[in-house]
Order: sequence, then structure tokens, then C-alpha cells
Amino acid sequence: MKKQIALLLILWVLLIPFSSLAGDLNIRGIVLSKSDGSPLVGATVVIKGTTNGVVVDAKGNFTLSASSGEIIIVSYLGFESQSITLKDESPLRVELSELQGQLNEIVITALGINKEKKSLGYAVQKVRPEAISAVPETNLINSLAGKIAGVNVTNSQGSMGSSRIVIRGETSISGNNQPLFVVDGVPVDNSQLTTSDASRDFANAISDINSENIESISVLKGPNAAALYGSRAASGVILIKTKTGRGQKRLGISVYSKTTFESILELPEYQNRYGQGSGGTFSYVDGKGGGINDGVDESWGPKMDGRLIPQFFSNGVPVPFVAHPNNVRDFFETGRTLDNGVAVKGSDEKFDYRFSYNNSNQTGILPNTELKKNSFSVNSSYKILPNLELSTGINYVNTSSDNLPGTFGRRATSTMLQFAWFGRQVDINQLKNYRDANGNLINWNNSYYSNLYFIANENTVSQRRDRLIGNVNLNYKFLNDFTANFRVGNDYYNDRRKIRIAYGTNGTPFGSYQEIGYTVNERNIELTLNYKKKITDDISVDILGGGNLLSNYYEENNQKAPRLAVKDVYTLANSRDPLLSSNYYSRQKKNSLFASGQIGFRGYAYLNLTARNDWSSTLPEGNNSYFYPSANASIIVTQLLGIESNALSFLKVRGGWSKVGKDASPYQLLDTYPFNAPFGSNPLLTVTDASLNSSLRPETTTSSEIGVEVGLFNNRVQLDLNYYNTNSKDQILNVDVSPATGYNSKLLNAGKISNKGFEAQLTFSPVKIPNGLTWEVAANFSLNRSKVLELDKDGLLTAYRIANSGVQVLAAIGKPYGTLFGTAFKRNDNGDILVKANGLPEANSTNQFFGSFQPDWIGGITNSFTYKNFNLSFLIDAKIGGSLYSGTNSTATYTGVLAETLRGRDEENGGLPYYYSGNVKTGLPVQLPSHAASAPNNEVVYHDGIIFEGVKQDGTANTTILPAQTYWKSFRNIAESSVYDASFVKFREISIGYNLPKQWVEVIGAQSVNVALVGRDLWILHKNVPHIDPETAYNTGNGQGLESLQLPSTRSYGFSVNLNF
Repeated sequence: MKKQIALLLILWVLLIPFSSLAGDLNIRGIVLSKSDGSPLVGATVVIKGTTNGVVVDAKGNFTLSASSGEIIIVSYLGFESQSITLKDESPLRVELSELQGQLNEIVITALGINKEKKSLGYAVQKVRPEAISAVPETNLINSLAGKIAGVNVTNSQGSMGSSRIVIRGETSISGNNQPLFVVDGVPVDNSQLTTSDASRDFANAISDINSENIESISVLKGPNAAALYGSRAASGVILIKTKTGRGQKRLGISVYSKTTFESILELPEYQNRYGQGSGGTFSYVDGKGGGINDGVDESWGPKMDGRLIPQFFSNGVPVPFVAHPNNVRDFFETGRTLDNGVAVKGSDEKFDYRFSYNNSNQTGILPNTELKKNSFSVNSSYKILPNLELSTGINYVNTSSDNLPGTFGRRATSTMLQFAWFGRQVDINQLKNYRDANGNLINWNNSYYSNLYFIANENTVSQRRDRLIGNVNLNYKFLNDFTANFRVGNDYYNDRRKIRIAYGTNGTPFGSYQEIGYTVNERNIELTLNYKKKITDDISVDILGGGNLLSNYYEENNQKAPRLAVKDVYTLANSRDPLLSSNYYSRQKKNSLFASGQIGFRGYAYLNLTARNDWSSTLPEGNNSYFYPSANASIIVTQLLGIESNALSFLKVRGGWSKVGKDASPYQLLDTYPFNAPFGSNPLLTVTDASLNSSLRPETTTSSEIGVEVGLFNNRVQLDLNYYNTNSKDQILNVDVSPATGYNSKLLNAGKISNKGFEAQLTFSPVKIPNGLTWEVAANFSLNRSKVLELDKDGLLTAYRIANSGVQVLAAIGKPYGTLFGTAFKRNDNGDILVKANGLPEANSTNQFFGSFQPDWIGGITNSFTYKNFNLSFLIDAKIGGSLYSGTNSTATYTGVLAETLRGRDEENGGLPYYYSGNVKTGLPVQLPSHAASAPNNEVVYHDGIIFEGVKQDGTANTTILPAQTYWKSFRNIAESSVYDASFVKFREISIGYNLPKQWVEVIGAQSVNVALVGRDLWILHKNVPHIDPETAYNTGNGQGLESLQLPSTRSYGFSVNLNF
């Protein structure tokens, strides 16, 4: 295709001198991309109805002789053509819009093969580069949220954390369900590599890729589309093609600068009436029980009405006990990201190149947090011979941080854990200087926590990752119809982390120091031979065969000094105890042969067949070879039946079936005997907890799909509908067994899971005025229904635990994948909650299901407007349905800091009056008729009573009163009270851009300059879960639907400048 385009351009140049160019106007102009203002080198400008025309130069400029009243047509591959009627010699500025979702566009498919979209029998969606890079995002995955039907993206812990992406639901019960990422033909790693020791949400590895270097992204959604990639493609493939220098006839320089600021989007709503303590009392002495409830880290203390009470900063002097409503918000800072880069590119007939350097410097919303990235990339190609081309690509990325944000619920490092217990009277500014004049630590509570600023500045986790992704590609064309391609690709990185816990940390008084190192490497060697020919006027064939040799290794080394010998000296040698050490090393090899064939008939009927066989080193000899085929077909009905019209521009039906295998992780066949610390002078070997399986078989996923593509009204309205049915069996599971067997778990092939779903992609242009306002809309909708059909052949297993935090996340037979399971209220046949005689709700004796974390449906809608030099684009997306357990709500309700825990605390907040007979609090409270009433024997009267809404065993309404503190604390024992509907609608992103006028741009010698205001995650338009952002994840694994004291989500806003020279 590229060769044909080049030949066409050469023919234009050769024909121009012989064309009649006589005219009374000498037209000058420039042709630019409307989205980013860059010159469209090689665009053609032709006088309508003639062969007279020109090709624009390297700066996008053209000159053409024509007559007044004639019409010129400006066109460029992949962009909408534009017709202009000539009136005078005024300079023309022509801005072409990229074709949106054209039904006959060229897309990148498996193994980087370019195919016409109309010929495919499966769903492939292409994402434009400006849709990814226009609004800055440090993690590439987040840029895809809401833009692709069937793609579910979840951001876990803020802009420096990880993100999870799943296409068409989970196909593996316990394995990796994220898609394979392929960059310039090289499969790359997307692991998160995290340990609980670090208490950090490390970004997954694909975040190393800079969006400014991306030319296109193609999403292969199902096994059918990705069958040629083998076992790792069962969950789909995301193909990334990076920018090159092709088409840049002279030296071209691109410069960009983006600045964004980050602030809190969602924080819990706190109550500001009652402070630290219990039972309404508090007085500080030492913060660990020396005073009245001063070791308590809850907010069930006195009313914050200015009464005088000694506090942590007052040196025993009573001072006003008042609320500090913003004490949590004031701890956080405004984050800032500076993203700058430059690219140099050029080409001639034989050689093209592109070099880029990108620098990103980010500070987080937590004090003393940062993340820096430096990336260098070079893409080049050289025609050794007219039919022999060598191309290379190298991308080096350095990611470093002196301290990443603390996450999860570890006391030594977590921020939001402490804020869930934080006294509402605490002035955060009093904690900034966390040592007194004698060097002693200052804190509001010394029973459980260390000062938050001490944690932020001294309990740090640093990271340095150096990554090199490279490929060498040799392409040889011979005998007109054959193309041989040889590629070697490698992805290597090492990741080093240092975890410091300082002397004096609460719970770790001697501190600790830990070093963790990871090394990951994968090499792919691939050879393909392609035959492509139009055999007759009616029939065309495209046949490919090849092989792949994959080799990878993974290494982890972990050493820890559990207690430091000398304060503030962070080395492994500075340990008063023996070092705790572990290491893991694995290797894997996989050899593959594959083939594909396409037969086309008259350009409207296509049949595609693929086959692949893998030989994996991780499976036993009898099962290590597995074969999987696929077949798909498409028919363009409008062309077949000759029914194309202005109303029905395009109609295509497609369908396909595929089978894909998935092997095991390394070393899952034979039981091993790991070394432990020596017993005296003798080595000590132990038995592993898991009984492995020497007869493992590969997991198998079969999928079928049907779809239809429709173009209406000259393709101004385009609709793509798809239905799929995917079934995975022989799941490799590590299931729990009785300890009496000598093991805790056993590895086996078991389990079958089904996913069925529907996807819709709609694009249309409500307004399209030539040289005026253009309004384009792109919407997507998808739903997925999963069901666990089987867990073992004998039917002994009913559920498999995926994760656990407050509730269990299960794969349970007959239920959707990822169903939440935990303690629940006991109810009668009418659904009423049963209340015990003491007034507390009764827990069900058996745990219950609370729905799956999977949403009922997801969707997004993007509106794009252009008018002259202005452009506006914004995205709103939604996830509706699904269940979420919130650790923040569970914990902060128990501690009395949330706003709803005000209910019932006093008369003003609906509390009921009561007393204890004889002032004996072990008895049941007795309700009084009014707050003015006295107890019969002058007992103490309380005003914080609440009656739990429920019924007694006999079905009558509960009337037993409870103190507010007891009432609110009772919910923590019943997980159901903290399970919510995870639905949300977000204003995801917005970009407002302006292309500076040519006369301004020429002053600085530039081709184009674009400035833009950008924003991301600006508002949550709707949600059902209180206090937190429901778009949260525990990590990138399968244990979703769990929120565990997450960092607050953020909004970002800023500006960008793009210059092209």
C-alpha cells in the first residue's frame, strides 16, 4: 500500500510539468491537519475535472495556477477531502480533518499486518493519536478510558499508581486477564511487580510508553482477532505503532510543552461536632493512655464547642477544644506535572529517521512524593536495495522516584488509614514540625500512629527503573508478490526499590531497611513469508506463514534488615538481626509456527483462516504442544446486492470463530524443596505449601462473534454492532485442600467460565459546514455477562477465592465472575433485618453473595467541535452497576469521623433520651418520653439514643434503644453495610485548542503552533457510593470490587503548547 502511494505521488510530480497550468490566478496556500496544525506533507491539490495539480512541500505549502471560479480539491490519505471555489489570489489555509471510523480504512492487525477493515470478520478499533495525547495522562492505559467499546479501564491509586485494563471480561479465573501489549511488533511486559512490604501502588510497566511518540493504537478485542499471537492473546491485544520520519522531506522539528496541576476530586465528608475520645470524654497527657481516653484514636469524644481541654500541642494546658474542618484536606498539596519533549525527523528516498526526547517531572498531592521519567527513542529505516529495507527502533526509558505515595492500610506508611481514625479536633498544621526542641516526635496519638509528616518525609519508598525496548526488522520483497520479513525484538528492564522505615516509627521502633530488585527480559525472534496477489479480476489472495522463538526470564531478589542497629543509616549491613532474604528466578521458552490466509472475491466477500501451534516449556512433555485455529468471514452487502445509496452507504456483516490456548507459569509441574535458614550448621529444606501437578494441560478459550457495520447518509452516520460468546475451560487453579494432606493447596486443571456480550460503536456528524462549524460525535456502549460454569470435574468445589479484604471476591459456580461474599444481616421472609434483644442487628450465620464487581454496562460519548482555528473536544463516560466493598466507609463509620455518624449523637441531631437503671451500663437503656424528662431515681440522662430499624424475632418492630457510639460501631461486623452500587458517570476529559494564524506563526519561523487548555476527571457527575470515588481498584490483579482506604482521586487541569518547524 505504501509503495503504491509513493508511486502515485511520483506520477503526480512527473505529470505536472506536462499539464496545462495556465490560469489567471496564482494561488498560494498551506495544508494542515485540523487536529494539531501540523503540515500534511504529500497532500495533493487538484483542479476539479482536470489532471492539473500539485503536491504540497515539506512545510505544507503549495503554489498553483488556476482561473477564478474553478474548484480545487485538497486530499490526503486518511483525511477528509475538501473542495474550495477560487475567487481571488488570497492565501489559502486548508485544514483537513482526519477520517473518523471510516468503514473502508486501513487498520493494523495481528503481527502488524495492514488490512482493509472491510475485509475483517472480527472487531478491531483504531484510536487516533490525538485522542491519547491531547489531554496529558502519565499512565497510557488511563487515556483509553471511555473511548473503546468493550474495554474496561480502572485507575487504582491516583496518577502515580497502576491501572487495569480488561477487554470483554475476564477469561481466566486465576490467571492474567489483561491484554497483550505489542509495540512496533515487539510484545512488551505490563506487569505491576508489587509487594505488600512496600505499601505502594507501583505503576504497571506499560506506563513507560510516552503517548507523544504514538502514531496509532489498534485494539484487537477478541481471540479471533488476536489468534496469531498465541496463548498470551486470549484476553485481546493492544497494538501500538510509534511515530517515524517517513514523509518528512526536509528536516522537521516538533516541540511540545505541557503543564498540568492536580487537586483532590473526592474526599470523605467528615463530621465537625465531636472530637477525639470515647463516651464523650477526652484529655491529653501522653497520647498513649496516660490521659482520659488519649490513647483512643476515634472521634466519640466531647463536643467541639470551645470547652477547655489539654491537647497534644498544649503542654498540659487546657485550650479550646474546637473543630478543624479542613484538617484532612490541608495535608494534601497541589500536584504538578511538567511534560516537555522535542522530536527531530526527516527522510529522503532511501532513509528516514525520527529522534525524540521526552521529560516528565511530576510532584504528587501527598507531601514529598514525586515521579520522574526520561525517555529517548529512535526510529529509522534504510533501503539497502530497492526491494530490501532495514528498519530499527530503540526506546530507552528511565523512571525514578525518591518517594512514591503511601497506599493501603499499613500503619508505617499509609495516609488514608490514619485519616480514617483522625481526631476531628486535630490541627494538621501543628504536626508539620514533627520533632520538639529535644528531638522527640510529636503526634496527636502515640498508641498506634506516627506523625503523618514524619511518615511522608522519613518512611520513604524509592524506585528506579531502566528499560530498553528495541527491534531490528529486515524486509525483502521479491518476485513481485512475495515479502519476507525477519524481526528480532527485545524488552528488558531492571527495577530497583528501597524501602526505609525510620527509627521511632510506631509499631517499628527500630525501623527497617529493605531492597527489592526485579529483572525482566523477553526476546522474540520472528520470521514471516507473505504472498499477496490478485489472481483474477475477481479473486485475490493474501497468505502468510511464519515462526516465532520466544525466550524470557524473570528474577526477583529481596533482602531486608528487620531492625536497624544504628539510627538513620540505611544499608543492609546495618542490621541488629540476621537479614531476611529471598530470591526467585524463572525462565520460559516457547516455539511457535503459524499461518494465515485470506481469500477475497470482487472486493466484497472475504474469508480469513489462521492456525498456530505452540510448544511451551512450562507444560509437561505430553501436553506442551497445543494447536489453535480460527476462521472468520465478511460480506459487504451493499456491494453484493448493488443497493448502495445516499441513505444506505455501506452495509457489512461479519462473523468468526477461534480457539486459543494458554500455558502455565514456570515451575508448576514438580514439587520442590526450598531452602530455609540453616538449623545450626546443617542446611534445612522444607516442603512447599502447594502440591504441584505434573499432568497440567493448557487453558483453552474458544470464542465466536458476529457483527454488522452500517454507514448511512454518505457515511455521515456509522454504526458498528458486535455480539460475542467466549468460553474458557481447563483453568489452572491453585485450590485449597485440607492441611491433613501435608499441603495447603493443590494445583489442577479445573474450571469453566463463560462470557457473553454486546458492543456498539456509533459515530455521526450532526453539523458539517464547509469552512465553518463541524460537530462530530463518537459514542460507545458495551455489556458483558460472565458466569462460572464449573470449578472441578468432580463437583467438589463450589467457589474459588480470588481476593479478600473485608469481603471475599469469589469465582462461584452459577454466579458472575468476581462475586463479593461476606457477612450479612439476618433477615426474615419479608426481608426485614432481625434485631437481637440487646438492640443490635443480628448477623446471618452463613455468609451471603453481594453481586459481582463487574458493571452492568459501560459507555462513553465524545463530542468534538471545530470552527476555523478553534477546536473543542470533551468526553463523558460511565460505568453502571457492579458492587464495591468500601473499607473507608466501614472503618470511618466505626471511628465516628464521617458526617452520617452525627445522626443520633444529641437532641439536635435526632438523638433519643434514655437512662440506665441504677446507672448500671451493663443493662439495657430505658427510653424517656422527652429530653426534658428526668430519670425516676435521678439516674444520668443521656441524649444520644438510636433505635436500629428492624424487627424482633416475633416480627414486631424493634424498640430497644442504643447509644449512638454502639449503634454506629455495630455496622463494622457486618460487611453488607459497606457494600455499595459502584455506578458512576464522569466528566472524563476536555480540550480547548487554538491554531495560531499563519502570519503570527511565521514570525518565529514555525509551520504551526497550537495552544490548548486541558482538563481530566474534572467532575463526578453521578455516583451511589458515599465518600469515595467508586472508580477504584485494590491493584491490577483479579481481586477487584475492593476499596481499602484508597488515596483520594484527583482532577487535573492545565495547558499545552505544540510547535512544528
